[in-house]
Amino acid sequence: MRIKRLKLSGFKSFVEPAELRIEPGLTGVVGPNGCGKSNLLEAIRWVMGESSAKSMRGGGMDDVIFAGTARLPPRDFAEVVLLAEDSARRELEVVRRIERGAGSAYRVNGRDARARDVALVFADAATGAHSPALVSQGRIAAVIAAKPAERRAMLEEAAGISGLHVRRKDAEQKLRATEANLARLETLMAGLDARIGALRRQARAAQRYRALSETIRLAEARLAFARWRDAAASADAARAEAADAERRVGEEQAATRAAQAAQTTAAAALAKARDTLADRRDDASAHGHRMASLTGQLEAAEERLKDLERQAQRLEQDRGDADRLTRDAADALARLERELVTSEAGLAAEAERRPALSSALDDAERAGRAAELAMAEATAAQAGVEAEWRIAEAEVCAARGRQAQLDVEAHRHAAQRAALDQAGDPEAALGRATTRRDLAARALADARARLNGEQARKVELQAERDSASSTLAAAKAEFAGIEREHAALLRDRQARERQAKGGHGLPIAIDRLRAASGYERALAAVLGRDARSALGAAPENAEGRFWTGADPPAPVADSLLHHVPECPPELAARLALVRVADADVGRVLAPGEWLVTRKGRLRRWDGFVAAGEGAAEAARLAAENRFAELDAELPGARAELAEAESARERAQAELSTLQIALVSAERAVGAAAEEERAALRALDQAEDARTRHAARSAELEVVAGELAERRRLATEEASAAEHRRAALADPAAGRVALAAARGRHDGARQAVQSASAALAAHEQALAVS
Repeated sequence: MRIKRLKLSGFKSFVEPAELRIEPGLTGVVGPNGCGKSNLLEAIRWVMGESSAKSMRGGGMDDVIFAGTARLPPRDFAEVVLLAEDSARRELEVVRRIERGAGSAYRVNGRDARARDVALVFADAATGAHSPALVSQGRIAAVIAAKPAERRAMLEEAAGISGLHVRRKDAEQKLRATEANLARLETLMAGLDARIGALRRQARAAQRYRALSETIRLAEARLAFARWRDAAASADAARAEAADAERRVGEEQAATRAAQAAQTTAAAALAKARDTLADRRDDASAHGHRMASLTGQLEAAEERLKDLERQAQRLEQDRGDADRLTRDAADALARLERELVTSEAGLAAEAERRPALSSALDDAERAGRAAELAMAEATAAQAGVEAEWRIAEAEVCAARGRQAQLDVEAHRHAAQRAALDQAGDPEAALGRATTRRDLAARALADARARLNGEQARKVELQAERDSASSTLAAAKAEFAGIEREHAALLRDRQARERQAKGGHGLPIAIDRLRAASGYERALAAVLGRDARSALGAAPENAEGRFWTGADPPAPVADSLLHHVPECPPELAARLALVRVADADVGRVLAPGEWLVTRKGRLRRWDGFVAAGEGAAEAARLAAENRFAELDAELPGARAELAEAESARERAQAELSTLQIALVSAERAVGAAAEEERAALRALDQAEDARTRHAARSAELEVVAGELAERRRLATEEASAAEHRRAALADPAAGRVALAAARGRHDGARQAVQSASAALAAHEQALAVS
């Protein structure tokens, strides 16, 4: 990523809008202390998502807003715009704006974004607010003193994989949050199951209470009617007695008073009965209101259960998204491994540079040999000049003793000739050196051929290892998904098993059923709410719904019973006459027959139709089928994972063994190359020895002729010696030429040593790689 422009407004010391253009090449910002150079770097870090006010040299994030001066008022906001382009030359505009007391806001290419999104964009580009490329005050010392974990983060950012780590961390956090939500959902569902059971018991109690209240109200009404009837009869008798008393007023006055007293008592009893009846009616009304309240609570609990089921479906979708992110991370890791293969190919290309280094070393050695030959020639020439100078001096100083000196020189010449003859045959030494060189060249070629073969095998093994690693990563991802789903279904199944037995100690029907794949909704629609009824005879005085079983009729041809592999005998009669089809085409059903589609639409022979029933039971049956499938797939996936791990370990072990053999082959090539260089040096020395032997022999022949001539002309050369001494060159000039030849010889030797060191370092680097 290359930053092109930086716009600042109200950021720290940049109160007025300012723009910094960063052109291609090197851009520098210079100025005195306090002019705002560090603020530019902090602006780049801030727009990249820096969230630490301490890193921005402030006590709070609002401190980045211009605080005002004696001449300028403070600003209420600060804004930084960064314009950059990525490796594909796509422009990226990031804007961060902060208002005093309101926090920061980001925009990426004109759209609102979160701080995490901005940090992820720069992390994918191997940069960011904490990138080592942004060197602030004290950053160099921090990099030098960085811990291994911090250095690893720098290397990962330089490699461009920090964005993958951010995505992997987000995916792991989402997975952990999803798992926590699933665990919390299971706990809530378990609590709701217990609550539903309690509410059902309360509903049954309320039903019993309502029945008893109805019975009590009827009994009270009957009692009141009986009392009223008795009171009416008493009143009739009293009236009859009063009439008779009136006829016998005088005679039955006492009887009349008694009848009036009885009438008063009966009236009081009737009023009391009416008050009691009114109280019973009020109580019945209160119980009715309480029953309605309990019914509303039951409906609310059922609605809450449906909401939880919808939340569980959303959590399953979130888990699928997390699995997809995990697979994306695995694909990214595979891409990194392919880049590792490319790097190793580059290492092989570096290995191909070794012949060039060897050639350079050979050239340096040839230059050294040429320098040695030049130095030898200069030494011989200087020796000849000095000898002639001494001869001339001797001739000048002792012209009279020339004959004796010539005798001495003749004797020395004879000794040199004898020593030269005893030095051995240079042609034989040259032949031996040539043979040694040929053997060393063949050994080097064989060693290089073995090395090339080992390197080719290494490339093949690396490809096999990478393929095995990719297979292993895919197998791990698939096995992890299967195992995670299997574990979740197993936990759900265990939770259901803990609650499998109801209050009567009998198994639940749905726990003993298993439908074929694709027929779960049909079976759930047929059973309906009876899927959660108990199997077996109802205990004495027990209330509820029970499957006690009956003799099943002969199943129809397309019966649902054929698609239920595990069916309790108590349910066989229910499923025998249920026809199953892909769609309801309106076929006529015989009495007792049902028709259900695979999507759960039900129609009975008596005209009853139901659709969308039993969704929870269908999901539970589908979960059981999925658990059975995963339980069958889990051993195979585990075996595939073990096989992939074994294949990768075998490839890695063979690659390690081959690496050791490759190092040994490289060492053998180095030893063969060193032997070849030694043989070439020996050959050069033999050739030099032959050249020197021939030159020395010719020189001795010339000296012998000169000695004979000088012996004959010893007297005549006395005066000529003076002229010759004057004509001879000064030996000091020859010494200067000799020193120059020696310097060239030393330079060539240093070049040979440098080339040898470079080749050794290159071979050591290859061995380490």
